[in-house]
Amino acid sequence: MARPTMTAEAFEALQPRLSHLTLSTIEITREVLVEGKSQSEVARVRAAAKEIERGWRKVEVWLPPEMAEQVRKMEAEARAQLAREK
Repeated sequence: MARPTMTAEAFEALQPRLSHLTLSTIEITREVLVEGKSQSEVARVRAAAKEIERGWRKVEVWLPPEMAEQVRKMEAEARAQLAREK
């Protein structure tokens, strides 16, 4: 995690100047500047949240290699189907 570049107090003082931004944009900005998260980390977490909203579930299990490959193929097919539906 990167080092924060702004204190929470300084960010709060800046809030009135951010009224033209969406709440989501302000939240992302806070995560990066105040909490010190990287832009890619914030994007990854938000993308995962969108998938969960679609009813997807994260599953972590240990499998034999051949079964793990089958699961990876299933995931790729599901993502391709999702992309076609967009």
